[in-house]
Amino acid sequence: MFTTPSLNPGLCYIEPVRHAEFLCQAVYHGEAPQPSHKPTEALIDELLIYYYGTNLAARRAHLKAAHAIHRMGPIVIDERIQFVLFPITTSRARNPFWINLHHFLMCQPAGEGMTDIHFNHGMMKSVAADYNFCEKQYEKALRVLDRSTKIREQSALYITRQLQRNGQGADFSR
Repeated sequence: MFTTPSLNPGLCYIEPVRHAEFLCQAVYHGEAPQPSHKPTEALIDELLIYYYGTNLAARRAHLKAAHAIHRMGPIVIDERIQFVLFPITTSRARNPFWINLHHFLMCQPAGEGMTDIHFNHGMMKSVAADYNFCEKQYEKALRVLDRSTKIREQSALYITRQLQRNGQGADFSR
C-alpha cells in the first residue's frame, strides 16, 4: 500500500515531542497535530523523496556548495510556493524543531533561553532556543529562498539571452 507523506505547504512547524510512542508532530493552523513515529528529519526526507526525487542529504550538500551553509541550514522544499523549512533548536538526537518560513511572522525573546515564535495567522509557540539564534536562522532561510528563486529565474533568462545572441528568437513553440 502506498502512502503519501503527511507534510504539505500548510504546515506551520514540526516539533519533537516526549511521548512513549511518538517522536514528533506536525502542526497545522486550525487542525489537530499529526503525531509521527519518525523523527522530524525523517519526515522531511520522506517528503523530499516522494515528491521531488531527492533527499535531505542532497539538499544539504547543495546548501554547502551553493550557499556556504554547513550546519543547521534551511531546506527549500519548493521555492515557487515558498515552502522552506528551517531548524530552530539544536538537538543531539537529530530531531530539531522545524518552522515553515511561509507561515513565520516574527520571534521575540521570552525569558532566559526561550523565544516566542509568532505565525502569520495568530498562532504562537514558545521554543527553548536563544532569540539571536532564531533570528539568524530566519535570515538564513530568507537568503537561501531569495538565492534559490534568483537561480531559477536567472537560468531561464540565460537560456533566452543565449538564443537571442545566436540569432534565434526566444520562441519556444518551434
